[in-house]
Order: sequence, then structure tokens, then C-alpha cells
Amino acid sequence: MEKNRFSILTILLVTLVLILSLSFSTYSPTDRRLLVLLDDLSLKSSHSIFFNSIKSRGFDLDFKLAGDPKLALQRYGQYLYDGLILFSPSIKRFGGALDLALATGCGVDFDDADVEFMMH
Repeated sequence: MEKNRFSILTILLVTLVLILSLSFSTYSPTDRRLLVLLDDLSLKSSHSIFFNSIKSRGFDLDFKLAGDPKLALQRYGQYLYDGLILFSPSIKRFGGALDLALATGCGVDFDDADVEFMMH
């Protein structure tokens, strides 16, 4: 069951990356920064063919652990990355302020702490 979830997640991530790659302007090389969040840094080598194919298209990949407490998507009101790739299906909480940033960006409202959430 977990293997099927991981396979589905991988397919969805590949599809997302392809869609994102089509949305970037070829005239603006600054639109090429992608943050890759991993459960384990060993995924970087085990999925190297996938990541190298993205790099060969001109994207700059920044690999970080999903639980890193220093994670941030913005600094001084400016986005640090143009896209996000999640290879962290087993993570319960993202590091830094990423949980809130992802929830806000995706339309998730949280009730009181540890109660439940609602998606719109």
C-alpha cells in the first residue's frame, strides 16, 4: 500500500514539474529556482536521473531536508524560489514556517491547535 502511494506521489510530482517547467519564461533565467524538499538526502542520489533531467532544462535545484527548522519560502517580502518539489511523503510537519505558508497558499484553514483543518 505504501509503495503504491509513493508511486502515485512520484507520478504526481513529475507531472507537476512538467507543468511548472512549461509555465516558466524562457526569456527570464531568474524564473528557474526550485526548492526540493526531501525526507532523506539519499533520495538525491536514488532519483538522480529525474533531478538531472530537470537540471538539464536549466533549472537550479536547492535540496533541503523537509524538517529543517530554517526553511523559508520568502525573505524580506521576496520569494526565494520559483517552484517547489516535494519528495517527502512521510514527513509529519515541515520545518520553519513552511506548514503555514503552504496551507495559506493552498486555501487550508486551521482551527485550534491539533484539532482539525478544512480545505476549500
